[in-house]
Amino acid sequence: MPTNQKDRSDLISTVALLVLDAQDCFIDTLHDKSGFLNRCAFAIDAARTLGITTLFTEHVPNKLGHTNAKLLRRARTPTLFHKESFSALSAPGIENFLRDKEIYHLLVCGLETPICVYQTGLQAVDEDIDVTFLVDALGCRRAEDAIHAIQALRGLGCQVLPTETIFYSLIGDVTHPAFRPLNDLVKTFSHSDFDIEAYLNNAPLAIAAPHSQPEEQRSENDSNEERPKRRRSRNPRRGRRPEHSENSEQTSSASDYSETREPKNASEKRRPRKAKPAAPVEIKNDRPPEREKRPRKPRAATKPTAPVGVPEVKAPPAKKTAKKVLAKKRASRKVAKKAAPAKNAS
Repeated sequence: MPTNQKDRSDLISTVALLVLDAQDCFIDTLHDKSGFLNRCAFAIDAARTLGITTLFTEHVPNKLGHTNAKLLRRARTPTLFHKESFSALSAPGIENFLRDKEIYHLLVCGLETPICVYQTGLQAVDEDIDVTFLVDALGCRRAEDAIHAIQALRGLGCQVLPTETIFYSLIGDVTHPAFRPLNDLVKTFSHSDFDIEAYLNNAPLAIAAPHSQPEEQRSENDSNEERPKRRRSRNPRRGRRPEHSENSEQTSSASDYSETREPKNASEKRRPRKAKPAAPVEIKNDRPPEREKRPRKPRAATKPTAPVGVPEVKAPPAKKTAKKVLAKKRASRKVAKKAAPAKNAS
């Protein structure tokens, strides 16, 4: 979590509260109806106090009805998404909304834990979206089913924490401007005489009408097959939007982060290393001795050419070598021997 005020404000701007299927037809089936309304209303009011965007999903509203009106009016400028799938992230238009608003972390509450809540967590893990489930603001018809679903979500790497824990973590300390309003809100919901029905009947100030995604925006591009996947690399500081500068290019590699981060404590600081004296370098003459240059043989004189108009005189033929002379003598002797018997016979 960031420590200074500016970084915490940047983090809060990338967070949204997602209320799943808080419709009257589902709320009426809960055993602890007032308990669910209590914690869900607290989550919505806390999000409004910190200026966090609140989203609502409705499962087949034309047949099952709409979101509880008392919960819906407690959010400032809520946005509605209608869906037919169990996962909230498959609702038409919600992926584009999160991408356009640069929302990277979802706080999830609503119904039902083993069905819509669980499948929303599965898709969030698959699409690399950070999700925190507000465990005390989740509802279920069968409490024994919810226990196993929450354990499976923890095994997938999702955060499952109480509502107050999350919102106090977002403000960080008592110097945050939203600390006092949030603290008063916690005291109000924790009072022994607190009546959730009377509280929900009092609408908060500055409430705008809910905005729902129109039907014409749900084109074929929002289908599960053609909708672009929203991927985000997990870095050590989740939910932080990179700061862009006009004159410098953005670099977001893990090596740059490790080189520019500050040490956590004094023991992590490294002392500068002392430069070691350079060892004397011994110069070795490994070159072989140069060979003595032999004098070059003089080139043969070129044959002089006769001037124009003077007949060229040919040189006398060279003398025959001794070998050729001996060979001719031997040949003549053989011929003489062959001729001698013929004369004797005659």
